[in-house]
Amino acid sequence: MRKLWSWQFAPSLLAVSGIALLAAQTQDTVIRSDVREVLLDVVVRHKNLSLATKLKASDFTVLEDGVPQKIKAFRLVGGSDTRIVPATPEAPKVTGPALKSAADQANSLREPNFISVVFDSIGPDSRQNALSAAADFFNQGLQPNTYAAIFGLNLRLNAVQGFTNDRAALLRAINKAATGSSMELATASADVLNQTNYTITGTEGGISINSGIDVTHSPDLSTTGASQAPFSEAQQTMAAMITAQRSMVSNVTGMRVLGSLLNIVEYESRLPGRKTILYLSEGLVKPPDRDDYMRQVIGAANRGNISFYCIDVRGLTTASSNGMTSGLTATAAGISRGQSSIPSSPAAAKQQMQQDDIALEALSSHTQLNMAELAEGTGGFAVFNTNDFKKNMARIMEDVRTHYEISYVPASTSYDGHFRKIEVRVADNKLTVQSRDGYFAVPDIKGETVLPYELSGLRVLNGGARRDFDFRASAMRFAPTADGYRYEMGFDLDTANLPVPVDEKTHKARVHATFLALIKDTRGQIVGKVSQELDREVPEDKVEQFRRGKVIFTSPFEVPAGRYTIEVAATDPDSNRASTKRLSLVVPKPGTPVVSDLAVVREIEPLEGLRDPGNPLEFAGGKVVPGLSEEGKADRETAVFFVVYPEATAVAKPVVTVEILREGKTVSKTQPEPGAPDEVKSLPMISSVRLPAGDYVARVTVEQGGRRSQESIPLSVTP
Repeated sequence: MRKLWSWQFAPSLLAVSGIALLAAQTQDTVIRSDVREVLLDVVVRHKNLSLATKLKASDFTVLEDGVPQKIKAFRLVGGSDTRIVPATPEAPKVTGPALKSAADQANSLREPNFISVVFDSIGPDSRQNALSAAADFFNQGLQPNTYAAIFGLNLRLNAVQGFTNDRAALLRAINKAATGSSMELATASADVLNQTNYTITGTEGGISINSGIDVTHSPDLSTTGASQAPFSEAQQTMAAMITAQRSMVSNVTGMRVLGSLLNIVEYESRLPGRKTILYLSEGLVKPPDRDDYMRQVIGAANRGNISFYCIDVRGLTTASSNGMTSGLTATAAGISRGQSSIPSSPAAAKQQMQQDDIALEALSSHTQLNMAELAEGTGGFAVFNTNDFKKNMARIMEDVRTHYEISYVPASTSYDGHFRKIEVRVADNKLTVQSRDGYFAVPDIKGETVLPYELSGLRVLNGGARRDFDFRASAMRFAPTADGYRYEMGFDLDTANLPVPVDEKTHKARVHATFLALIKDTRGQIVGKVSQELDREVPEDKVEQFRRGKVIFTSPFEVPAGRYTIEVAATDPDSNRASTKRLSLVVPKPGTPVVSDLAVVREIEPLEGLRDPGNPLEFAGGKVVPGLSEEGKADRETAVFFVVYPEATAVAKPVVTVEILREGKTVSKTQPEPGAPDEVKSLPMISSVRLPAGDYVARVTVEQGGRRSQESIPLSVTP
């Protein structure tokens, strides 16, 4: 899912984005929560690290927030066969032909394992270690039900090899992922995904994809040169996760990496079977002021049955692998010692704050500790300080092949969005247990996880209409799909509506807002949602400038032809202020209109890189920031943006007519030359005119091959 933030200060525009996790339980069709089972993959080993594979359900105790849970199902998944172990010890063991009848309960060879190998930006000194570790992993061999994909994480996440169990193809891909440049990785990603008629471009914010086919109706998404996985959703998921990077902003390294990993987690959660992410890097930096971000990645991975294994490819070095942490910790300790001789004073208080900040930065900079937190929190483990990766790679492959699966229905039925701590114990204290450490208590909307920041919006929508401040929302129709259209859901909020109190200690103001739109069909059932959270700090000297700007957010959704209602909420969770809107949406049959909805142009941003053809608001000349208020100014030209989708088989070019009407009379009429279609066979166009103050209607008519399509939009021009 592609999301675009535009945080607009008065004279300029800054892109920001935020990701989090929470959720709610509601009472009407906004959310439906069924009884939820929690599934755990559990690896148990002896002290010599050999697997313990003869345990029964009665040997395990599962606690959630300290409360014992009743095990509902228990089984051992192991190697080439599957042994189903009943949860009740006295029940007979299921063997032989009974295994087939329990196929929906047993992780047999027909059920898949998906492995994603992610190479982070790796320096020349560590590349050979990264290559050796990955090669050692795949040299263990892949069972017929195990598929792997290779990603390179440079300026963005690149798909180097699609899901396959072709070992030779995977070994070629790991060499490219570990050693390739940004351009080479982007080209490799295009080679993989273009097998499905995808066009890929992007900037440092992430890759963008435009589909030339409807993946929901074209399941045969194979990868050239590799054996094709029988699970079409795997290739569709890869396309979706790369597209989702358009919501990721690379402000700092930690946000870039965790944002990419979260994208993989969110989309691979939709795949069946067990999922494993092998993350190879020179250490994981956690954003100092976003400790919750790591918890969000862990919680999402645990909900999606995904385990992380983190490999520090720096290997065994004479220098401290966490030198920055050591230096910062020493500095903080020096300040602490110095304070023992300083009397209580403002200066001492300032030094105390400085110590706290440095200590926090030190903890965030402990890259190996961060890798361990991510891995152990999701049921995997981390590998540090070694140049011999073979034994650890074999152990990871053992975990993939052989583990217990335990499921239970939580005793608590309250989906309040808090993180529920899980602990798995075994009766024999000589054994070690490796499992997930918890999950966020969230329901689903149409099978899609509710993110925690959406909680406030859901509660507001369930509580009835609110209008504590003004904001604008609009669904803009663009490209046709197989059975409907692709829309851009836009939000527009004046930042003056957000309270931004300045913290006297940090001299920064927190800006916090959430947006949520639920798309419902005529039966009131949710068919899609769009959301985003803005949670940022603004320096004290920038607050007034910030308050003169806007927050503009657009995100796509697709719906088939029909009638819909969109329930929209904008919230300021910190002050408990909120506003709602209710929009009606009529989606025409595909091919009926050949021109998109019209949008008033607020600003045109320069492109930071190649044009993203998957974003209809981008064109060769820049990126359109839509003004949902539909207003223009008399002292400058008012511009209207639209996209023409010409007939592919028509010989003649489309004829485009742009009219401006006032009180039903035409005051301006032009016929701009549409030019040649772009790489996605569309014609993005902008028409502008200077108008005196007043109320107008802009109307665009497109004629081609005997077909005529017309769209209009009201314009208000102020002095």
